[in-house]
Amino acid sequence: MKKHQLQALVAVAEHGSIRRAANALALSQTALTKALRELELDLQAGLLQRSPQGVRLTPIGLQLLQHA
Repeated sequence: MKKHQLQALVAVAEHGSIRRAANALALSQTALTKALRELELDLQAGLLQRSPQGVRLTPIGLQLLQHA
C-alpha cells in the first residue's frame, strides 16, 4: 500500500468520480485507475463499485478510507 494509492482512494471518495478525482490530483484518469487497481490487488479486495453515475466505496473501501 503506497501513499499515492491512498490519496487516490480519498480523492475518489471526496469527488464521487474517477474523472473529477483525477482532475483534482492533476493526474490522468488512466494513472488514477491504475493506482486504484493496484491497491485493490494488494489488498485482494474490491474497494469501489463503478457505475455510469460514478463510483461508490464498498464496505471494505469505507473501512480503508477511515484509516487513510
